[in-house]
Amino acid sequence: MSRLPAVSFAPEGVLVRKALDRLERGPCGAHELAADVFGLRGGPREMATRLVAQLLDDVPEVVRGGPDGEVWRLAGRGGATAEQPARGLRDLRFAVVDVETNGGIAGAGGRVVEIAIVDVDRGAVGGCYSTLVDAGVTIPPWITRLTGIRTEMTRGAPSFSQISDRVRERLSGRVFVAHNAGYDWGFLRAEMRRAGAAVPRGPRLCTVHMARRLLPGLERRGLDAVADYYGVEIRDRHRARGDAVATAQILVHMLGEAERRGWTTWPALRRGLGRLPRRKGRARTAAERRKGPPSENDKG
Repeated sequence: MSRLPAVSFAPEGVLVRKALDRLERGPCGAHELAADVFGLRGGPREMATRLVAQLLDDVPEVVRGGPDGEVWRLAGRGGATAEQPARGLRDLRFAVVDVETNGGIAGAGGRVVEIAIVDVDRGAVGGCYSTLVDAGVTIPPWITRLTGIRTEMTRGAPSFSQISDRVRERLSGRVFVAHNAGYDWGFLRAEMRRAGAAVPRGPRLCTVHMARRLLPGLERRGLDAVADYYGVEIRDRHRARGDAVATAQILVHMLGEAERRGWTTWPALRRGLGRLPRRKGRARTAAERRKGPPSENDKG
């Protein structure tokens, strides 16, 4: 039997979007999906099945069924069963993440010095994992003024490679959520790769992007402004645990608002929010970074 090497697909990538667009027209077999998405026609059925599974297994918009598990359909679109019911927002599990860094750029000298991951299950905020991280870097004074984290506080803390398995376990099977998800995800991905660990797969959700759609009248969408709107108290601002817990509480409010708009499933939420716009503008210079973090929504 031929072996197919593991392939990692971007959960928000073109191929996933192409598969979802095809499934909008109705359930589809793995062989047909492989032909439409990958252009794989006439190849071994086993290869088609594995490719489609690697593409879609972690995408909560879809479910698989059929006698051999080779039929894919959008969740909530015909054919949901007691074994595979349509997944509503309340059925999804979320991991709300916040990282504090040394102020650099992810993958180019920027390092995570603190991380927190908060569970949100069935509309309720659950447990939190948080730790300082010894990245072997010096924390600049302006970061210390902002966060209170000093270089000596991180010495003796675990390195990211020591916590990478724990981080991956906490994220597995959950929707990754952060306030400005691109920022936190970029740092987490860079640290996982640096540690030689597999980057977690799965969908991502940005509460800044949600605020743009759900709270269009709100002038600012940084974490302070959105927390104030919902009456959420932020304890230990600019520390990973405090910011992650506040973001988790904000997420619960936002999921309630989404449901009131009729966005009661993951596919409906994604359609309602629309695509996350690409950030525009240039990278900040070293001089600009020394002045402190951007004031708008880069980190809340």
